[in-house]
Amino acid sequence: MLSSLQRLLALFCTSTKRLWLFLWRRLVTPRKTFSLETWRSTCATQDDRTKLWQSYVPFFESKGYRLWKIIRYDHVPPDDKPRAPDGFSYENEYGANTSHSYSDMHPFIFPARTRDSRDVMIVLLSDGVVGLNCIDALREMATGKNAGIDRNHALPMLQEIHHNNLVFGVFPLVGSMFAIEWFPDIEHFLEATSQIMEGVAFLHDHLVVHRDLFISNFLSSRRDAPWDPDNRYDFLRPRYYIIDFEWAIRFLPGSDPETRTVTGPPLPWDIYKRPVPPEMKSELPYCPFKSDVWQLGKAFGKWLEHIDSIPDVVQLLRKMSADDAKERPSAREAVNHLNKIRSELPSHVLHSPIELNYDYDELV
Repeated sequence: MLSSLQRLLALFCTSTKRLWLFLWRRLVTPRKTFSLETWRSTCATQDDRTKLWQSYVPFFESKGYRLWKIIRYDHVPPDDKPRAPDGFSYENEYGANTSHSYSDMHPFIFPARTRDSRDVMIVLLSDGVVGLNCIDALREMATGKNAGIDRNHALPMLQEIHHNNLVFGVFPLVGSMFAIEWFPDIEHFLEATSQIMEGVAFLHDHLVVHRDLFISNFLSSRRDAPWDPDNRYDFLRPRYYIIDFEWAIRFLPGSDPETRTVTGPPLPWDIYKRPVPPEMKSELPYCPFKSDVWQLGKAFGKWLEHIDSIPDVVQLLRKMSADDAKERPSAREAVNHLNKIRSELPSHVLHSPIELNYDYDELV
């Protein structure tokens, strides 16, 4: 009798869920056509953002994703179950026994949890018009066989899901963007620099330019959690990822190298606020591969240019950010040179701490 009752309850719950999904799709489904700009403007406040994403809850749940809850100014997991391992991020014993949250309220992203308790980030990528280059680059570099190559540091895209004209990407939820406090010494920072440079070189080898290579787009496999204040080496050898391919472009393998150019900034000048290489200020076509290298040189140079014990590294980063694009090395040349320098540095230099000397707002 009990098993029969359980079957009836299960059938009732399943039927109710199907009815709810049917009514949502027919009666209260979100707007069918939604541009990225409209989405952004609709998220004018935190409450507006929450309401907009919550209106898509039935859709995401039909795909196997439960959005995290909002508590004050943070996202928190939708249940108390421990996060399942996913192979993309880790934490130490100190952080594993603490609660976790996510605070970024960007309108295009929202954390979620899968049915088997893996945590992911859902990202709005395209409205079917804007963002097509981004999807093209991600399909090439963040999915399929390329996503599993060790030299590729693009954060893998686990799934691409569509709702009418909108395209969402699902990515593993990993750590936050670079913070100098992560690195107990110069050796660890140069390891991170090398990984990101290797990732950019891999992108360029596959004719993909990123065009937004600044600190806020480099993440770590170290999950967001409190650190052990008594142990500077409480987490060893993270993997570093490159994210946010919003402005990326993939050139076709058979294209003429002379035509692999772009003009101006990725956004209109009144909107674009990133540091710019000189060639971007002109109205002439320029090589985006060399401007990627310039961005890397500027991003990492801000952290290291004041350290006297690594002059060869500083010189390399300055060469990467030279005003004349022809004087800059390729990304592949840069990472090879950096690794050679690292191999020749004495241990007392590698194990010395990094002095803080930067304006954080200039880096992101």
